[in-house]
Amino acid sequence: MIEHMKDKPHKDIGKQKFRVKTYYTAWVEYDVEAKDKDEAMDKVIEHGGIEKIEWQDGCLGDAEVYAQDWNFVEHGDTEKVAECVPYEDTDIDTGEEMLNYEDPEWTTDEFRWKKEDELIKQQQDPRHNQSAFKGLA
Repeated sequence: MIEHMKDKPHKDIGKQKFRVKTYYTAWVEYDVEAKDKDEAMDKVIEHGGIEKIEWQDGCLGDAEVYAQDWNFVEHGDTEKVAECVPYEDTDIDTGEEMLNYEDPEWTTDEFRWKKEDELIKQQQDPRHNQSAFKGLA
């Protein structure tokens, strides 16, 4: 057998190739506008999730992706992080504090959140859907 260029071998001769399996954990938190926890979870289940994961080939110079996989594991807790409430304002004519229902704001202040049972009562009250300006039309 002829050993051509044995005294000047290619730089890759003698290297070895290893398959390295690495595990990753990914998670995501969504801030979801919804009436309640169930609706928020339904929106995430229907529209959320991982669409595509891209792995870096060649990140080490001489590496390539051989195989890949990812799976849904579980949903974590759903917790309320904010609520849209009427803006707390001051009437410029009277100086009285007021709640401006035309200009809402998102707040993380739990003391400003309406309690869930109060919301249910308010939604069931027929006066809730009546306009405050009904007599002005």
